[in-house]
Amino acid sequence: MSNIILIQHCQSEHHINNMTGGWTDTPLTDLGRKQAKLIGDKIKKEIVDHNEYAFYSSDLLRAVQTAEIIANLINLKVNKNKGLREINTGVATGKTKDWARENRIPRKNSGFDLDYQEFKDGETWRQFYSRVCSCMDRISEIEKGKNLVIVTHGGTLGYITAWWMRFEPEMIANAYFSSSVGGITVLNRNSFQQNVINKFNDTSHFSLLN
Repeated sequence: MSNIILIQHCQSEHHINNMTGGWTDTPLTDLGRKQAKLIGDKIKKEIVDHNEYAFYSSDLLRAVQTAEIIANLINLKVNKNKGLREINTGVATGKTKDWARENRIPRKNSGFDLDYQEFKDGETWRQFYSRVCSCMDRISEIEKGKNLVIVTHGGTLGYITAWWMRFEPEMIANAYFSSSVGGITVLNRNSFQQNVINKFNDTSHFSLLN
């Protein structure tokens, strides 16, 4: 694998209706669908040989809908994978942000804690990173030799980037890769076989939105 195109899913209903993210399963908005088309139009120019690419997506609706719109434009089949989901927020799934603020488990300290579980039945950050790394290891093995297009979520995209840069779990306590809705990130290897962040959170395609 020499190239990974990472895409954060486009605007979802949870962005505008005060719902939590995580595993709350919401569809794209009309704007989100327009955003996804612009992404597809942009990256199809970069994919010369479709046989060299495999397309993966989180199985949550907002990611799948983003991926399917893009896939129709770049002529690739979408493989849905639960391992690419956002962090599991447990009992906060399907709840409002107001409910989440009132019911999150209190932090023991103000710093970042890898083993902090924000909500009952949810993942800690360490568990989340471990799940993302294991998922990417499996996909890399399955698609050995192929480039990847992946549609996922903000937190997951950041942790895929950390996996690519070979961060140990303790390293994510001091660094975070923060992307935004519809942002495109490109990871590749240079001539020295170093893992490179070639582009991060490119949203220039949205300048075409009316």
